[in-house]
Amino acid sequence: MASSSKIEDDGEDEISEEELEGFDDFTLASSWERFISEIEAVCRLWLADGPKNLLEKGAINLDSPKNLYKVKFEMKYNMKSYCMEYFFEANSDGETVNWNDDLHDLQLSFGVKKFLVIAPISASGVVLDAPEASKLLSAVSIALSNCGSTWPAFVPVHDPSRKAYIGIQNMGTVFTRRFEADRIGSQVPVRLMHLEGLYELFVSKFEHTIGWSNKQLSPHC
Repeated sequence: MASSSKIEDDGEDEISEEELEGFDDFTLASSWERFISEIEAVCRLWLADGPKNLLEKGAINLDSPKNLYKVKFEMKYNMKSYCMEYFFEANSDGETVNWNDDLHDLQLSFGVKKFLVIAPISASGVVLDAPEASKLLSAVSIALSNCGSTWPAFVPVHDPSRKAYIGIQNMGTVFTRRFEADRIGSQVPVRLMHLEGLYELFVSKFEHTIGWSNKQLSPHC
């Protein structure tokens, strides 16, 4: 039988367990908060180690490009398993190196030297659900912000053959940089073979900015 707990106030008042049933204990972190905390803890370790120590601890050398290394960590969230990888360039001594022509897809697309990639552990290895991709990026962004890191983070999306990514990078306390890359492949859509189609694609990426600017224009401009 459960006994009632007592909280003494001036030595006289008593509060039973029944009266505390509606109390919310905010010290218990949600699964979302624990996920962010786990990402943050791993990133802090990688930041503290630096390239030289990560190489000594067994960072994996990619065959192409040869100067690119990675370390990884697996975690779970909402019954799904994810793998977070940190990519960095270094020589055998742990020193950073200059670029060459043999680069990772994300380096070619965005010119990044150090970056994170988080993806589901699955047959495809990509995130096919847009809300899930956004949530993963949000979690990594919050964790990196807590670490004071400006590493860009990416999530692979769509079909694996497209090598498509969306990404985010904290640029200090105010600004955030967004990334988006997609590979068209051998079959280029007809509309992108003409300037009008390319213009529409460009405008669609900046529709909010352009929409705001148009509101500033006079109807007679």
